[in-house]
Amino acid sequence: MSEKKGTWRIAYIKGQLSMHKEMDFWRLGPMKNMPVLLSLSIVFFFGVVFTILFK
Repeated sequence: MSEKKGTWRIAYIKGQLSMHKEMDFWRLGPMKNMPVLLSLSIVFFFGVVFTILFK
């Protein structure tokens, strides 16, 4: 398995600026092995289906 990559974030916490590494949301869970566009398309498809069903 490849090592998980993260992005550096600068946050203002308790009156101090701090840098920490944050994981990308789309790279976690079952979406980690899919291209981002494919995973966003799946989310979009289910959103449309649920909107039609529960409208």
